[in-house]
Amino acid sequence: MRKVIHYLHDHYYLEVMVFAFFLLSFFIEPILGAIDGKGFIFHPVEQVFQGYYEIMKSPSILVTDYIYIAGLGATFFNVATILLCNLIFIQALRIKMNGPIFSGLIMIAGFSFFGKNLWNTIPIYLGIYFYSLFKKMPFKTFIITILFSTGISPLVSYTMFGFSLHLGISIPLGIVCGIAVGFIIPTFASHTIVFHEGYNLYNTGFALGILSAFFYAIFKFSGLNVESVKLYDTANHNVFYYLLFLLSIFYILLAYLHDHKVHKRYLGILKTNGRLISDYGGEFGNDAVFLNFGIIGLLVLVIFLIFRVNLNGVVFGSTLAAMGFTGYGLHLRNVLPVWIGSGLAILVSMAIQQDYTLTVSHAMMFVFASGLAPIAGRYGIIYGLIIGALHIIFTPIVISFQGGFDLYNNGLSAGFEGALITVLAEKIFPKRRRKHGRKSKGM
Repeated sequence: MRKVIHYLHDHYYLEVMVFAFFLLSFFIEPILGAIDGKGFIFHPVEQVFQGYYEIMKSPSILVTDYIYIAGLGATFFNVATILLCNLIFIQALRIKMNGPIFSGLIMIAGFSFFGKNLWNTIPIYLGIYFYSLFKKMPFKTFIITILFSTGISPLVSYTMFGFSLHLGISIPLGIVCGIAVGFIIPTFASHTIVFHEGYNLYNTGFALGILSAFFYAIFKFSGLNVESVKLYDTANHNVFYYLLFLLSIFYILLAYLHDHKVHKRYLGILKTNGRLISDYGGEFGNDAVFLNFGIIGLLVLVIFLIFRVNLNGVVFGSTLAAMGFTGYGLHLRNVLPVWIGSGLAILVSMAIQQDYTLTVSHAMMFVFASGLAPIAGRYGIIYGLIIGALHIIFTPIVISFQGGFDLYNNGLSAGFEGALITVLAEKIFPKRRRKHGRKSKGM
């Protein structure tokens, strides 16, 4: 048994997730039907593939819940397919798993619930490949950028299917746009990290948001109207509560079954501030990352249960994507102040508007405020509370700047917020600054 645990831990911990989503894609709807008293009735396999086809030709602009347009089965199939292809891609490049790569893969899985699919990501990968040829550098040296680059994948889909252009024009145009972004993003993302000094975990989202704004402006100038959408599914939220619980427990058990003293290394993670670039897998081991992943997952689950948050593809996908960063700078100590600040800001907003309904936008902003966790890790609780509240205040206006092409919209807003707070902490009030956690050794 121990050999199985070791082998699973070292090789196939993400493949298990892929297998689970493939199974769910064909069985989840019959199971739900049986629970509702309709009986365990197999739906045709064609139904899953028809839904998957709907996903592939969806404009996918922020915010499009794939469950809303294609159903649970097809959405799970999309998640499994894109995650499996990326795992095969990494193995083909003979790249060793580490914290940032784990984060990138989990983030891809999360956003595959609302915005990412194989069709709209491949052109971006091609653009990065062409850049590597142009610079005469090995393609695999850009692996981190590759995994995080597809936050702008709706640009490809919307260009193809959102403008009502003839497909003979729109599909080549979408491919060209994706390749262009992929060609630019490796250098651009490394440049934008200087703006917020590594205190925004979602740095690629910041870079992609700026690029999205340029494309959005070009489309508007050309007379092509970009329409934002809010397509959410709310009928299957209990499924996601179970998924979040099982996923968190699976990784905690995997960590402890492999090393029953893993919590000692986990304490080392808590001593870091989380500032980019951190590699918790390389410095503390995969076990510590798995434990960190599971703990954050259970924390979010408890918060959602307390406030009775209705989960759908968008909220669950956002949560999963954020949890991925437990290998790349996110942990319990640096995220709690940020989430408390975000929660308080949401409550104040509700009181001002006299509307106490928790929306999908509230949940997304709350979860993705975690990208600013290094602020609290570096400067302490007060700055964490401030940046968490600021994220709730500032994020809603940002989507109008980038048109919804950047799935990492919270990463775009976090870049500006992180830059503002670091100026306050480092330049305006340096005498009041207290440095907390140390920086990770990185990659």
